[in-house]
Amino acid sequence: GKPGSAGTRGPTGVKGERGAPGERGVPGNAGAAGPPGAMGPPGPPGTKGPPGLKGDRGAPGDKGAKGESGIQDITALRQQVEALRGQVQHLQNTFSQYRKVDLFPNGRAVGEKIFKTGGFEKNFEDAQLVCMQAGGQMASPRSAAENEAVQQLATAYNKAAFLSVTDIKTEGKFIYPSGEPLVYSNWAPGEPNNNGGSENCVEIFTNGKWNDKSCGEQRLVVCE
Repeated sequence: GKPGSAGTRGPTGVKGERGAPGERGVPGNAGAAGPPGAMGPPGPPGTKGPPGLKGDRGAPGDKGAKGESGIQDITALRQQVEALRGQVQHLQNTFSQYRKVDLFPNGRAVGEKIFKTGGFEKNFEDAQLVCMQAGGQMASPRSAAENEAVQQLATAYNKAAFLSVTDIKTEGKFIYPSGEPLVYSNWAPGEPNNNGGSENCVEIFTNGKWNDKSCGEQRLVVCE
């Protein structure tokens, strides 16, 4: 007979087992380019390239100012040499004076002055000569400090000492060997008195006081 009509759909069956993977399909089309990535760190420096070709010579510069004459330079150099020679000579003279000063064992320094004595006595004229030969002159105290230094030397030997000042040229007007008038004095009371009419030189006592005295007397030699 004729086939009957379709029956009602039955319930869903149990899920079957996973089938075997199919064959790999054909690659798809390339996708759109993505955005640029972050900039990487700089690479190490490359090797130094060969030197380039020598460039063209530049245009000459402006003319410089005229220099000084070489003769002037030589003259200035000679002046400097002469100045140095003068300084060396001064140092040699100073050194020579200090060596002569060292011949006297005892001394006192006041500022730039050095007072020295050998402990012996001479008359005024001979004392002048001794000090000149030593590269100096007889003691000429120009301040209380210098006077005290000479006094200390006189006290050390318990002897009065001659100073360089005299009134030989003009009675009563005592001056230094240079002819300058005194800038300091320390006369004992009643002095100078020109006792006997022949006291033209000056001695310093162990107490530091001054007295006019005959130049022919023997007194301690103190040089500066």
